Amino acid sequence: MKKRSNYFLIFLIGVILYLPSLFFNFSFFDDNVLILDNLYFLKNLGNFFKAFQIEVFHINNFSAAYYRPILTLSFMFDAQISGQYPFFYHLSNVLYHIAASLLFYLFLKKIKIEEKASFLLALIFLVHPVLTQAVSWIPGRNDSLLMIFTLATFIFLIEYLEKRKIANLIFYFLFFFLALFTKENAILIPFFSILLIFLFYQEKKNYLAEIFFGWWGIGFFWFIARQNALKNFFYLSPSEMFSALIFNFPALFLYLGKIFFPFNLSVLPTLKDSTLFWGFLALLVFILILWRSKKINFELFVFGFFWFLFFLFPNFIRPNPKITADFLEHRIYLPLVGFFIVLSSVERLKNFLADKKNNFFVYFLIILFAVITFFHQFNFKDRLTFWQKAVSSSPSSPLAHRNFGAMLYFDGKIKEAEKEYKKSLEINPGEPMVNNNLGVIYLKQKNFKQAISYFEKELKINPNYDNALFNLGLAYYQIGEKEKALSFWKKTIEVNPYYLDAYKNLTNHYLLEKDINQANFYFNLYLKNGGEMKE
Repeated sequence: MKKRSNYFLIFLIGVILYLPSLFFNFSFFDDNVLILDNLYFLKNLGNFFKAFQIEVFHINNFSAAYYRPILTLSFMFDAQISGQYPFFYHLSNVLYHIAASLLFYLFLKKIKIEEKASFLLALIFLVHPVLTQAVSWIPGRNDSLLMIFTLATFIFLIEYLEKRKIANLIFYFLFFFLALFTKENAILIPFFSILLIFLFYQEKKNYLAEIFFGWWGIGFFWFIARQNALKNFFYLSPSEMFSALIFNFPALFLYLGKIFFPFNLSVLPTLKDSTLFWGFLALLVFILILWRSKKINFELFVFGFFWFLFFLFPNFIRPNPKITADFLEHRIYLPLVGFFIVLSSVERLKNFLADKKNNFFVYFLIILFAVITFFHQFNFKDRLTFWQKAVSSSPSSPLAHRNFGAMLYFDGKIKEAEKEYKKSLEINPGEPMVNNNLGVIYLKQKNFKQAISYFEKELKINPNYDNALFNLGLAYYQIGEKEKALSFWKKTIEVNPYYLDAYKNLTNHYLLEKDINQANFYFNLYLKNGGEMKE
């Protein structure tokens, strides 16, 4: 009965803690692109299989870097109910986080960690402030979904190793498939499956032969599907990946500090605007704990240590090295599992958690973390709050200034927006989208010559940016250079076949020119790609 009540407590605390987030708006940090800009795609369930054929941001060129169809499908299911309203997207995020915490509790027990320690670690995971972004920021679900599928994979692997029922092996492969199509980090699951078998089930290592063919089949299918969707399987060369890993290695201490001392949280952390002091202090505390512990479970320590590092390091490889790297807190979601496994390997810590005399301290820590999380989630409540927090906590981030400027522009504060855009360019003259945004301001002010200048600057930096191509077409159309305008609108739909405004403008132009064939051609494309017939 107590075990059931533990599951219920995790569920109840998760709902109460994150209840305010259900009423948050969109942050306009990727969620506007992934959901609002692609609503025509998401609302059509006929696009279910098409989600496996496209990049997650619908980028249709060689700069495409993210293949995450399960994330797209999760938005698709929410869109059927919620449409452009954020409530159900946020509700799903809260439920995914609770499900991940419940599976974490079950997984810890499966790897033979004591009931009480497993429950307390799952509670700490549930309320940990560093994971707030994964719950309160809608795209953060990518990591909670990855964790759900990854932990389910290992739970069924353990079941298979202990009972050798074919159904468990089938579910193992099913969840491996789902994890792999959720986020690229899941490619590490076979490695950790081997590690788990050699550390905990050495007598079952002959099972690897039958598991291998499943890995190969799913991995090959994923490779082909990803290659087809992205056009360019490896966006960076191996040497560029290694350089990025080394250059961003200090972020390890940034994340360590936020695990132990989650008081310096940010919605858009960068190394330049963060202190590594708490990370070095956390490392020192951890070394002291290990040094003073008389007994460590070697197998758990090794498994957790490699889990933490190997699932964390891919986040240091940024797809565009020209952009200031951010180290978003939701990326510690799955690696944190490994860190907690390491903690559970230390006999002294396990005994501390099990000793009723220490209940006050443990529950005080859980309550403290929950309070920090409760208040931190409000930094994600709407677009202006989010980007104000980004600018205040990461003033050296050109992205923060760029997007804060965009939020000010949406609110009609044109002068303030222009100031933020120019601040972004001061920090990084090559910051994508900023020149386009400045061009939009000058286009609105009918300063077409200056607008064209900024759109052209944008396209030198970002030649396949659909908005800049479309806007340059608008500017040329306004000064009477219609052929140039048409060429840029046609280029827009080459880059992004779902850019509906380009089809509308082409249709309207050819109607005015009385070229009915061309007008019909572009209007049919408009309908084919998700446009709606207006009365």
